[in-house]
Amino acid sequence: MGKDRDQLFAQLWEAQDEAYDLMYEYDTLPHHYGENIMYQAEGHIIDLIAAYPGITITDLSNILKKTASACSQIVRKLKEKGWVEQSRNRDNNRQYNLYLTQTGEQVYADHMTFTQFCQAETLKLLEDFTDQELEAHLKVQRRLNMAYQADVRRSRERFYTRGGEENGD
Repeated sequence: MGKDRDQLFAQLWEAQDEAYDLMYEYDTLPHHYGENIMYQAEGHIIDLIAAYPGITITDLSNILKKTASACSQIVRKLKEKGWVEQSRNRDNNRQYNLYLTQTGEQVYADHMTFTQFCQAETLKLLEDFTDQELEAHLKVQRRLNMAYQADVRRSRERFYTRGGEENGD
């Protein structure tokens, strides 16, 4: 690679790192939706229960690529807040289906209103870009995601082939 391309790649890498840091920070902050406070992980589950009434924790864990235990903990918190209820599945006594309560429906509506506002603000920031520029960015982002997926795969393979030992790699 030429020097200019190396510098451009370094800037791209730095921008990706900054985006990751900002998304991580955003995800860990509590968010106010109307009278309610919710974390991003809770919002994802609320959204899925609203989209798929009767969804199970197993389904949530598969969609979100989290453990069933992690999803169960979040669902427990949402139940304690009175936003989600569980009912035993009639066909499978070991399974519970999840539904939003009336309060949960309102939290979901407030969350969607805020999400739509944020998306509209983001679109305003991007309106100076042509469709071709946005398509080029999307192409680059997808290629970067392929690299990240490969990094994750390699890291998992190393971890599991070494018996889960932490070797500082």
